[in-house]
Amino acid sequence: PTLLSEPVCLHGEVVKGFGRGSSLLQIPTANLPQESLEQLPQNFETGIYLGWATVDGAGPYKMVASVGWNPFFNNTTRTVEPHLIHKFDADFYGSTIRLVVVARLRPELSFPSIDDLITAIHEDIRVSSELLDQPGFSEHRLSPSLAAAAAGPPPQGA
Repeated sequence: PTLLSEPVCLHGEVVKGFGRGSSLLQIPTANLPQESLEQLPQNFETGIYLGWATVDGAGPYKMVASVGWNPFFNNTTRTVEPHLIHKFDADFYGSTIRLVVVARLRPELSFPSIDDLITAIHEDIRVSSELLDQPGFSEHRLSPSLAAAAAGPPPQGA
């Protein structure tokens, strides 16, 4: 993993993605709208990243995110798809999600099978969860960028 020289902050309304995270992969994601990509630095590389997230002001939650094209699925649009490392009882489409991206875990890769992809994602989640407890990573959970402008009630199960 490579710690970013400066954390990257993103925010947006949680939107429906391709529907693969929850159904096909059994790993739900809280997708950001296309406009959120404009918040990324111009030279931001695609890849798998880790950091912290809040949902309508609740959290912070550890997260791992795919930023890019998802080569296994041959996407034609670039996406930001964070997976929050927390068990939620319900979807939270329409909620405001705020991310503080602190490190790049690995580049985007394609995989020979869906099972290999799922195994890699679970490993990304495990490694990210451990790293976010370490100095250099853990203090970013206190970032003011995670505070909601107008905090609403926490999502179900938060």
